[in-house]
Amino acid sequence: MTHYKTMYDEKDMLYAHDLQGRDFTVEIKSVSAGQVIGEKGRKSRKPFVTFVGAKKRLALNKTNGKTIAGMYGTDTTAWVGRLVTLFPTTTEDSKGEIVECIRIRNGIPKGRADSNREVAPPPVTETFNAD
Repeated sequence: MTHYKTMYDEKDMLYAHDLQGRDFTVEIKSVSAGQVIGEKGRKSRKPFVTFVGAKKRLALNKTNGKTIAGMYGTDTTAWVGRLVTLFPTTTEDSKGEIVECIRIRNGIPKGRADSNREVAPPPVTETFNAD
């Protein structure tokens, strides 16, 4: 099944519809500062997280940032190589509308980041060059 939102030009960012209703445990590859442009051209600084094997990056909102920091500490360099579980859900936006979003499960996933355990990347069709 192809979600209609996958047909828009948002090729390098990870969105809830990319998860196709499923949880994904992924290994953090890198965390870097970036900027998103929202409604009416409003610019906002956010951390961007890339995942091993994933072709899209996640703009980290404050809720997800706090969740990861609660598991692995506030130093983003310590997050690299660590596992997180992404899941699709909904939230209320600033206009009071219910919108889809990605959240990170609170709790360190079973397994170790330095093990040989495979982690499934989110299903994506386009590539993102993080380098």
